[in-house]
Amino acid sequence: MTAQRPFMRDTHGQVMVTMEELSQMEAVLGTHGRSGQQLDIWQAVYGPVGKDGYPQPVWDKKTGEINHEVAEYFKKYDLRLYIKEHWPQIGPKLVGKLHLITGDMDNYYLNEAIYELEEFMENTEDPYYDGSFQYGRPRKGHGWSPYGWSSGDLERVMAEHMTQNAPPGENIYQWKY
Repeated sequence: MTAQRPFMRDTHGQVMVTMEELSQMEAVLGTHGRSGQQLDIWQAVYGPVGKDGYPQPVWDKKTGEINHEVAEYFKKYDLRLYIKEHWPQIGPKLVGKLHLITGDMDNYYLNEAIYELEEFMENTEDPYYDGSFQYGRPRKGHGWSPYGWSSGDLERVMAEHMTQNAPPGENIYQWKY
């Protein structure tokens, strides 16, 4: 028996849904990637179109067999890989502009990708990225933010950043209201 791959967890690490369970549910809801659920949506947006006009599945939802060609196709949407491969060209444009926040127990394990991105970014040179990574700890989940969602705090932080980095001569008061 193959080990189950978790898809979703709670903030204590308890697996709530496995990839197999989600795949089976989506297979029941619609064929050819038409379930309208998360896995099918990703395949429709990021995957290649098959000969039948539908998104090519990255794996068979019944057997779990991976289509490695489709998985390889997804790599062009890997933000960390793109930044790494193009740092000499895009790095100078990104200095001081990347500020990421995430919970340390993201329900969908997305914090793992952020850790990998941070590892790369902290080692950039010529130029150094000069941004930040902030983690909600302990056990903050998907959608965590250090700012209140309805308080306007995030908007104020963003506005201040834009003010400090506005091009010379820009009338910053025209968009501050």
